[in-house]
Amino acid sequence: IKVYDNNMVFQAVLQNADKISYEKRLNEVWKAEFSLPADDTKNAYCQPFHFVEIFDAGERVDLFRILPNKFRKSANGKMITYSCEHVLSTLLDDLLFQYHQTTNLSPTDTIQYILDEQSIERWVIGTIEFTDLYSYSWENVNLLSALFSIPKTYSDAYMWTWDTSVYPWVLNLVEPPASATAE
Repeated sequence: IKVYDNNMVFQAVLQNADKISYEKRLNEVWKAEFSLPADDTKNAYCQPFHFVEIFDAGERVDLFRILPNKFRKSANGKMITYSCEHVLSTLLDDLLFQYHQTTNLSPTDTIQYILDEQSIERWVIGTIEFTDLYSYSWENVNLLSALFSIPKTYSDAYMWTWDTSVYPWVLNLVEPPASATAE
């Protein structure tokens, strides 16, 4: 596991990380956990809202953010477990404050409208495979909820994907592959 600060500046490698787990669900914010020995000096880098890049058997899983107040010590006090959410959760930090409405915009333009409201530009628009025009309205909702509401009107299947290996991160809304895959 690699740790980065709030500005994506590399801080440390957590070589003693243990009990690494993650849950990747389609069209949801992924979750992860890891533990460090309580006496590991690198616990100092595991601050709330710092980012962690998780690897599994040498393969990159993705980028997550450490949740505040979601760490716990083991019963014997020897391990500290950190809970994380995928960096998609950074879109929870900003709101579409008051009333917002879009009329007959493409999904690309609607998504861009929402991403333009980020206080820190962490996400940029990538591939959008849908073109139908829709109208939306939101009032006092976070950016992630607004984004997730967009394809709910579609009759076709959809899939949110992203690329967090670059910064700013890239957000895509695509059609799912025709054949199912599993890990």
